[in-house]
Amino acid sequence: MGMISAALPRGRIQRFDSIGALLIVGILLIAVLTGLALGLGIYVLAIPVVVALPAAFLFMRPDICLVAVAGLTLVISGLLKSFLGIGQLQWLISALGATLLLISLAKVFFSRRGDLGGEAGGIAILLVLWWVIIVFASVANLVPVLDWFVGIRIFLPFLGVFAYVAYCRPPERLLRAVFLSLMAITSVQWVFCIYQKFVVVPQRIAGGYPGSPWDSIVGTFGGEKFGGGESGSLGVFLAIVLIIAASLHKEKMLGKLAFGAIVIFGLAAMALSESKVVVLLLPLGALIVYRDYIVRRPIRFFMGAFVMIGLVVALLAGYHYMYWQTDNNQGLVDAIVKRLGYSFDPNFRVTTASLGRVGSLVFWWNSHSMMDNPLNLLIGHGLASAVGVSSLIGMGTAVQKYGYMLDTTGAVKILWETGLLGFLVFQSVFVVGFLRAQQLSQHKSIPPWHRAVLTSAQAAMVIMFLSVFYEQTSAGSPPMQFLCMFFLGYIVYWWRESNSGEKR
Repeated sequence: MGMISAALPRGRIQRFDSIGALLIVGILLIAVLTGLALGLGIYVLAIPVVVALPAAFLFMRPDICLVAVAGLTLVISGLLKSFLGIGQLQWLISALGATLLLISLAKVFFSRRGDLGGEAGGIAILLVLWWVIIVFASVANLVPVLDWFVGIRIFLPFLGVFAYVAYCRPPERLLRAVFLSLMAITSVQWVFCIYQKFVVVPQRIAGGYPGSPWDSIVGTFGGEKFGGGESGSLGVFLAIVLIIAASLHKEKMLGKLAFGAIVIFGLAAMALSESKVVVLLLPLGALIVYRDYIVRRPIRFFMGAFVMIGLVVALLAGYHYMYWQTDNNQGLVDAIVKRLGYSFDPNFRVTTASLGRVGSLVFWWNSHSMMDNPLNLLIGHGLASAVGVSSLIGMGTAVQKYGYMLDTTGAVKILWETGLLGFLVFQSVFVVGFLRAQQLSQHKSIPPWHRAVLTSAQAAMVIMFLSVFYEQTSAGSPPMQFLCMFFLGYIVYWWRESNSGEKR
């Protein structure tokens, strides 16, 4: 509690201590009652203590809870899933995320308005509106109870990350530590990608598993070992973190050696994962971060542009020689056209039940009509309706009805579950996030280090807006969901802090 308390005003410390006192009294009461139950031989009643003690500790140390969610989501859970096939750790992450959400609600409830900082702005309102839409859609479509459980587990825990960062005023050093950790995690992805390329991929090819064998190269992001996983989301994640590092380096907040190492290791992981979308997203993100150089330092801007073009060509050449040369010995240009072209082919299918990216959007549009069922068109089919595989429900209600995998991309998943209105609200979050980050990056009261990160946040918002059309990313990939909600919470955090400072 010391780390959090040191960063809080006295009034908030008193309220925080009041909450802690209530928790301690509650734990003591549970301990007494459980001790009596054990004395009577009713051993099952020891379970509340086992659950209550760690829960109370995390409630009093939410900073540790946030770090646990980050580490489990970005590293441990994915490794267990892809290497050992153990996916149950997601339930622990969900519990920790729900704990952060409860902590945030308690802080808001027990704190005075002025203690919480300034107004949150449009991001929080849009997130609440999106939840209203998906809950209403679930009720209107009579979604089964287990489907509610699965759907809430997918989305709600990372809302806790957003709420804690946005509303609980975590220490500035904690926010900085998370971003530094993101860069450290990026720098080690290549190690796991090498193992997956030279060990897992040959096993997948020998086993004759469907789909691209390179989909098994996922770093620490997880997924089925031989069934495809998070390679696309890994590429998007790497692109965003490299943009963060570039923005910090631009403002002299990150040394040349550290920046160079992050770029080299990040590009190595990109090359190994064969994530084609990065050749578009990486230059776009760099353009957003360095756009002021067009006027202020045009020579340096064009030099950087040539370097970026060289990196993109090198990545594509690496993909060609490592992965695409087997395609009838096509040349580099023909291979690029073929590999990038199928993403826009409405007739492309991975399997008979799995449509391509464009084909999935076309199928959603053809399956809905204002004249036939305006409810499903506007607000979707409800929670988990587009889930293709689940140990609890098997398949979502819409997947069972239509017979196709409906979660090919984040855009398709959101359209099926929340309809056109839900999708527009979901994407609007990134638009507002971009505008807020743009304003904050010029705010002189914010420390320079964080202003640099807020500049990269603008690029991150654009990349997240676009990437849902390529992979599930922020709509269903846990690592990207964490990054998305942490970034949104970070933007709201500084929005509230800057507004609060102006009022004082």
